[in-house]
Amino acid sequence: MKNTYTLLQLLFRIADDMRKPISYIPHGVLIGLLASALGFLVMRLWGRGKDKTGIVCGLFLCGLYFTVLFEMTVLSREPGSRTGIDMGFLETWGQYAVPDAYFVENILMFIPFGVLMPIMIKTFRDLRCCLAVGMLFSIIIETVQLLTQRGHCQLDDVVTNAAGTVIGWCMYRVYKAGRRTYD
Repeated sequence: MKNTYTLLQLLFRIADDMRKPISYIPHGVLIGLLASALGFLVMRLWGRGKDKTGIVCGLFLCGLYFTVLFEMTVLSREPGSRTGIDMGFLETWGQYAVPDAYFVENILMFIPFGVLMPIMIKTFRDLRCCLAVGMLFSIIIETVQLLTQRGHCQLDDVVTNAAGTVIGWCMYRVYKAGRRTYD
């Protein structure tokens, strides 16, 4: 028999799951500050006439994001606590609130990737490039989780991370289009 739940239960589950990643933010802020300070120093020495504010802010946000992502996907789990490979497509969606929450969370987890990468690296302004690297990054995370047994290696994770990358890239494009309108 199928276990039914409400959208509200799903949202509460996601909100509850967000508590742990929020606790990683102080580490992310520290790494972000170090990345932005290092970037500022490099630009000060070799970046003649460039606007440093945007790059320094971007480095801070990237340091914050990638630190939280790494802690969330690798360091927060005990080695050997999760094993297995699941190459089924969309098998984690549709019957229970917990796996459905993980499904949505995997999408949310890569939205910042899709926003930050085109801001920081011009090559990522092409959707195909941004998506390809987002998927590659997701595959690397899944491989690390598999090898360290800190997470189930799932095709659905790569698919949902890719979806998050595309959503983030679209948000970046909407932002850029809005800026052109008001410039």
